[in-house]
This record gives sequence, structure tokens and C-alpha cells, in this order.
Amino acid sequence: MQNRPDGSVELIEKARSGDLESFQKLIDLYKSRIYGIAYQIIGNSDDAEDIAQEVFLRLYRSLKKYDARHLFSTWLYRMTVNLAIDYRRRNARHNNISIDAVEGQSNLPGNRANPDTELEKTEFKGIIKKITENLAENQRKVFILRDMQEFSVEEIAKILECRQSTVRVHLARARANVKKALYEYYPNIGHNR
Repeated sequence: MQNRPDGSVELIEKARSGDLESFQKLIDLYKSRIYGIAYQIIGNSDDAEDIAQEVFLRLYRSLKKYDARHLFSTWLYRMTVNLAIDYRRRNARHNNISIDAVEGQSNLPGNRANPDTELEKTEFKGIIKKITENLAENQRKVFILRDMQEFSVEEIAKILECRQSTVRVHLARARANVKKALYEYYPNIGHNR
């Protein structure tokens, strides 16, 4: 097994051999990213928690099948995306994508700007959320992974098991659709002359 940038090689090997403490450390290492991906696809914190738990249950059951020639995190993120998309398909009422993580903003009272700014941000987030929900599924997945979760094109291609050129095409189309829709909401955007 190659050395991995996330430092999880030893944990993976120990967890594969049945060491529950190492498995818990793997969970701790990846849980926030797994939750973030699920939350942005599903848009509901309780459901995202359920997805994250299901990811780790499946990980536990299938860890011995993991092919060490591939990056562990990519395998895990692919599992997360697939479970979240499947969940979304089964539960059409959960068609919300969170924009909260895009700005990385906390809702703590001390971190809030003035009320007008907060209202504008809330309105803008709602518009972006609505626009993102209307993207084609492939565009939405790539847009979320690239522009919201900040994965590289190479990482996304591995997660989605497609070519980098395919990721770039979906991303370009998603961004064009988002830009077009933003012009509908804000017709004067970019015309400040």
C-alpha cells in the first residue's frame, strides 16, 4: 500500500484486521467531510447524519474489500456521493442543497454582520440553493464537489469514476447554468458602468 497524504495507511490496515479503535479513528478523520458532502446533496442535517452513519456501516462491512491501489478517501467519498444520490432519488421531498457550507459562516451571534447584510446573504443563499436544485444531476454533483466542497477536478473524476474531461464539461455547463439563472434574479449584475 502506498503512503497516503491523509496519514490513514496504518489506521486502514489496523481497521482491516479488526482493530475497532483504529476504525473509530478513521471515522473521526473523515466524519466531517462525509457529513458535509451528504448535507450538501441532501440538504437536511438529520438525513445527512443518517447517510454518514450508513457510509461508516458500509465501510465497516466492506473494508476488507478495499483495494489499496486506490486512494482510500476517494473510495469513501464515492460511497458517500452514491448513498446520498440514492437517498435523494428515493426521497424526492428532500431536494434541498445547503449553501451554508459555501461561505463557511457560523450562526453564532458574535459572527453575524448587520441585519441588512444577513438578510441579503440569506436571500442570496436561497437563490443559489434554488438554482443548484434545478441543475441536471451530473452537473449538480460536480458543482457541489468542486465549488462547494472544493475537491480538485482530478479528485472528482476519481470519486465519480469518470474522466477529468467529463468533470470539466459538467462543471462548465453547471457554472453557465448558474450564471444564467443569476442574471435572471439580478439582471444588473456585471453592468455597473
